[in-house]
Amino acid sequence: MPHKEKKLSSKFRTENRYANFGPALRSVEINGFRGIDELKIHFNYPVIAISGLNGSGKSTIGQICLSAYKKPSTAKDYKRFYIRDFFPASIADPNPFHQDSWVKYTYETDKPDSPQELTIKRAKSEWSGYKRQPERKCFYVGFTIYIPKVERKDVSIYRSHSIALGSKRIIPEEVKIKVGKILGQAYEDLLFQGITVRHGNKNKSGELGIAKRFGKKYSENNMGFGEGRTLYLVDLLENSPEQSLFVIEEPETSLHEHAQKELAKYLLDVCYRRHHQIILSTHSHIILSSLPRDSLLFLHRDDKGVSVYEGLSSTKARAILSDGAEKDLIILVEDTFSNLLLTEMIRKIDPELLNSVTIESVGNTDAVRSAVELMKRLKKNCIGVRDGDIGENKHENLFSLPGEKAPEIEVFKNESVISHINKTFKIDTKKIIEFNDIKDHHKIPEVLAKKAHTPQEHLIIEAIKKYLEAIGKEQYEHLITEISKRA
Repeated sequence: MPHKEKKLSSKFRTENRYANFGPALRSVEINGFRGIDELKIHFNYPVIAISGLNGSGKSTIGQICLSAYKKPSTAKDYKRFYIRDFFPASIADPNPFHQDSWVKYTYETDKPDSPQELTIKRAKSEWSGYKRQPERKCFYVGFTIYIPKVERKDVSIYRSHSIALGSKRIIPEEVKIKVGKILGQAYEDLLFQGITVRHGNKNKSGELGIAKRFGKKYSENNMGFGEGRTLYLVDLLENSPEQSLFVIEEPETSLHEHAQKELAKYLLDVCYRRHHQIILSTHSHIILSSLPRDSLLFLHRDDKGVSVYEGLSSTKARAILSDGAEKDLIILVEDTFSNLLLTEMIRKIDPELLNSVTIESVGNTDAVRSAVELMKRLKKNCIGVRDGDIGENKHENLFSLPGEKAPEIEVFKNESVISHINKTFKIDTKKIIEFNDIKDHHKIPEVLAKKAHTPQEHLIIEAIKKYLEAIGKEQYEHLITEISKRA
C-alpha cells in the first residue's frame, strides 16, 4: 500500500476516526427498500467504491446515506436530504419501500467503543427518527452537477450578447494543478467568472468556468463533458466544509483511462487533507484497481435479495464468472504468487487437472472468503485456497497452501531454494533480504528478481519448482486430491 494510503488508513482507524472525520458513518443497515432487505454495509475506509451489475442497488445505498444527517445549525442556503426525496411512491411506483421499512445508521463518536445508533422508520405515512441525527453537510454528485449549458439552453448561451461580467472567483494554484493532473492538461489559468444576464424583467446571476490553455481562453460553454464535470467536482470537494459526506455517481463518466486513475488518487488525497467521507458507485475497473481493497464493495442481487461482498471488485467478479462458464471448478487464491504455486503443485501431481480448473487471484484472505461466498450463492463450483498461515475451513470450502507461513516466506527461506537461486542467478538471497530489510513478504520476489536481472515470474517459477521438490509431494497431494474431487 502506498505511503499516502497507509497514512489515510491510520487516520481512519476506529480509535482515530472521530478526531479526524467527525461523526462519520461506521455502518448502515437497510431493510425494505427496492428489494434490499436486512443488508448491512460497513464503511472501513473513507472512500468506498460500490460496484455491481446495473440494478444491484448501488444508487439506493448512496441515497440512503445522504439522508443520515440533519442540517448544520450554522448552514445557510443548504437543504438537507430526507428519505422521501429518493423514494417517491406513485401509481407508477406504488411500493419503492415496505410499510415496515427501516434504516439503522451507526455513527462514530468520541468514544470508539460506543458508536451512536439511530433508526429511521415509517410512522404511518411519514418517516420518523431524524431528530437525534448528527449535523453534517451532504452532497449528491449525480450527473446534473455539470450539464453543458448548451444542452440545457442556459441563458448564457441564447442570450450571450447581453452577458454582463461580474467578479471573478479565482481557483487556487494548487487546485488548478490538481484538475490539470487528473485531466492530463497544463492549465495556464482556471477560474469561475461571475455573470449577469437580463432575462425578461429580471436579472439572472451565475458563474461560468473559464480555462486557459496554449494561450487561449475558453468558457465551460466550449468544454467537453468530462473536463467540465471534473472542474465542478474538484471545486466542490475543495470548497465544501471539511468532514462533509459526498455520494458520487459514476465519476468515470466521459473520462479517459488515465484520468480515471488520477481521479481515484485525487479522491484519496482530498479525503486525507479535508477529511471527507466519499461513497461512489462505479463500473470502472481503472478506478477500482486504483483504490485500496478496503474501499471495495461488490453488490449482487438475485431472487433471494441483495448481498454485499467486501474487497471484491466488479472486474474481478466478472472475470471469475466468465471463466467459471468454461471450466468445471473455480479456485480462488490470494495473489499471483499463490496462483503460480498452486498451478505448479497441480502440474506435479495431476497435470491434466489444469484443463478443468480456473485459478483466479482475488486479493487478500478476506477477499477469497467473500468471493467463495458469492460463488456459492450463484451455485458455482468453487473453492478457496488461502495462504498456509491462515489455515483451512473445509465446511466453508476454504483450504490452505502447504506450510505455516505466507508462501513467499515458505519458499524463499527454504534452504534448498536459497542454494538453487544463488547458484542459478549468482546472487546472495539471504544478504539481499537482510540488507533491504523486507518487512512485506510480498516484496521478496520483486527485490530478488531486480538483483538477479531477470523477470520476476521467471525467478518465482524457478524457486517454486525447487521448493516443491524439496518438501515432497506428500506435503500437498491431499490438497490436489480435494481439488480433483470437485473438478
